Amino acid sequence: MILMSIRLNVVFMLSMFLFGCATPTKPDVYGETKVTARARSHVELGSAYYQQGKYGIALDEFNYAVQIDPSYGQAYNGLGLVHAALGEDAKADANFVKAIQVEPKSSESHNNYGIFLCDRKRYDESITHFLEAVKNPLYTTPNLAYANAGVCSARKKDIKNAEYYLSKALTLQPLTHSAATKLAEIQFNRGDLIDAKQTLQNALVASPNAETLWLGYRISRAIGDKDSAASYALQLRQQFPKSDETRLMLSGQK
Repeated sequence: MILMSIRLNVVFMLSMFLFGCATPTKPDVYGETKVTARARSHVELGSAYYQQGKYGIALDEFNYAVQIDPSYGQAYNGLGLVHAALGEDAKADANFVKAIQVEPKSSESHNNYGIFLCDRKRYDESITHFLEAVKNPLYTTPNLAYANAGVCSARKKDIKNAEYYLSKALTLQPLTHSAATKLAEIQFNRGDLIDAKQTLQNALVASPNAETLWLGYRISRAIGDKDSAASYALQLRQQFPKSDETRLMLSGQK
């Protein structure tokens, strides 16, 4: 489940946060206290409302979870996401920090806070949190945190580390869309057209977005592959007629 995305040539990938648990004092058969189970149920509801853009109800649910179990970090993580979506940066920041304080090993909270920080141009801080996320051996999607570290490194013009993190993401999961797209863009801008074309194939396996098609169009034109370029152009016009990428293509920009 992707909870929020931030546009930077490629999208950031947020980690699912529903099932992180605080350390229980009297665990039931599912490994959590009844109090934590109640808090988790409200976090799950809050997440559902968050995805629907019903931020007011989502806030209520996350706040209920905090009231029920103040030690349940994922409730603060959810509050951080909602306040960030509402443009309430101070509240978002405070809640992400609280989420990490109560659950220091929560990869989801580190990843999501890293996205928040990178979007506010706090690049070095953000990358630190992405790398904290991948330290947890139980984190099921470390490729997403590495991809985000790569995207944020590219944002700060650190291309060497950007390539390293993006390649790491693709090594862990070759179909990491955001990593493949961004790495292909870096290769394209450097003139490594064949590598860029090959890398982009990983992003095209899943449903391509306007950005991926636009990059494919530019790579194909640079290589001289008119048929592929025409195919990308057709997909852009048909699937994303009002996108910025389609506008750029129709205006003749490269």
